[in-house]
Amino acid sequence: MPAWNEAEGLPEFITELNNALSAWSPTFVIVDDCSSDDTANAARSLIQFGISIEVHTNARNLGHGPSTVNALNLGLALKTDYVIAVDGDGQFLGEDVCQIMKILEDSGADVVEGVRTNRDDPLYRRLVSLATRMLVATRARVLPSDANTPLRAYRTQALVSILSGLSDQPTTPNLTISALCRRWRLRIIEIPVRSISRRGSDPQGNTWGQTRKHLPNRRFVVFCVRAAREWVAIPVRRNSRTGSR
Repeated sequence: MPAWNEAEGLPEFITELNNALSAWSPTFVIVDDCSSDDTANAARSLIQFGISIEVHTNARNLGHGPSTVNALNLGLALKTDYVIAVDGDGQFLGEDVCQIMKILEDSGADVVEGVRTNRDDPLYRRLVSLATRMLVATRARVLPSDANTPLRAYRTQALVSILSGLSDQPTTPNLTISALCRRWRLRIIEIPVRSISRRGSDPQGNTWGQTRKHLPNRRFVVFCVRAAREWVAIPVRRNSRTGSR
């Protein structure tokens, strides 16, 4: 779980997830991307309630993409059978995450993806989401339902292979993961999940700064341009398990 300035909503989210996933005795790996609030201590405070948590703070602010990859690698280091990836802003319900975990365990799939529903995004965000789906389809020849979903559950062996195909410090690892899983023909199941507002008093958060309702701000545009350049420059890598591309 990557987290940046989520001190207000993170304890509620982790507690809800811990209750929903209690059958698997989960350990939570939080990668704090040099938050300016008390995110790390807010997470550590849950240890007193018996919740298993490891908090890692980046040496410098790396951004969401590298922090996500750091969290996935740290999850693998726990030597567990499954790893669930989810952002720290708490925009999913614990019962939906539990359902994804059950499906992964029972189905034999390599990856189960949460397809976000009930999203109330402005038009420009919906257009960007459609564009990301098309980008993945150009490389994987399969159109994902939610190319950039941050909610995925992985079998460990599949995740090891997927991480071997990512570039160093990727800007948008979730897009690349969507492409790799489909290009390499991993067993994927897509499950609709409810998307809710960010937890805490500010449902918008401050990742993109102040935004107008119907128009993107400069920070968002710069991010999209950088991500697009990286996508074009970096090809899909070979599957370390099968040798396929």
